[in-house]
Amino acid sequence: MGVKDLFTLINLMGGVAGIYFVLDGRLETAAVALLLGYVFGDSLDGMVARATGTANRFGSALDSETDHLTQAVVPGIIVFGVYRQGGHAALGFAIMSALIACGTFRHALFAVAKLDDPLMYCGLPRTVSGFAAMSFVLSRFFFQENPWAYTMGAVLIPALAAAGLLPIPYMTHRGTRRMQGYVKLFVVGVFVTPAIALFVRRDLMFDVLFLWMMLYALAAWAPLHLHERKAFYQRYRRWASEVSH
Repeated sequence: MGVKDLFTLINLMGGVAGIYFVLDGRLETAAVALLLGYVFGDSLDGMVARATGTANRFGSALDSETDHLTQAVVPGIIVFGVYRQGGHAALGFAIMSALIACGTFRHALFAVAKLDDPLMYCGLPRTVSGFAAMSFVLSRFFFQENPWAYTMGAVLIPALAAAGLLPIPYMTHRGTRRMQGYVKLFVVGVFVTPAIALFVRRDLMFDVLFLWMMLYALAAWAPLHLHERKAFYQRYRRWASEVSH
């Protein structure tokens, strides 16, 4: 255990608390616990590891397994909880299965071989698909006041989950070059605006988060230059060949 791993444990306990609150019927509280674990745990552990020199193979494995729980499994459970409360338990189970299954396949693929792209994620990250699914079903405008909400979720959430398995390059904030100015503003907005909504308009907090997650899912490939995308697909073909063997 290193100093960095303490922050990973914060993320882990956010996931465990999320499961507890779902079982207790407090779905919004479950989502808030998950988000707090991410903000004060997962978003800081890498920075702490680099600053303290405490990165190791155990910490990397612990972080990976924790992310799978908090970004795929628990969001799926929250989605199921919302659908069950709305009288659509069977549909909710199917959607939860798609979200967790795709997240698990993605987890296994990158455990077999590392893509190691210095600038891009391959496929939609589980953080985005999981948090988008969770925020959609807890949003006011997009779900609670939408007469087609359950049907839309049955299409949207599996599509987001499947996007994690597709060879789509998404820009990462840990890239080898500086992000464009508007991308930096995007990153700040993702963290700041939901936090403001939590205290000012809590009923719209998940609407705000959902909009950011969907914006990333639809447009986070745009800041990449053409030569960077070509380099990505060259690395992807080598990675896919390694995985298949």
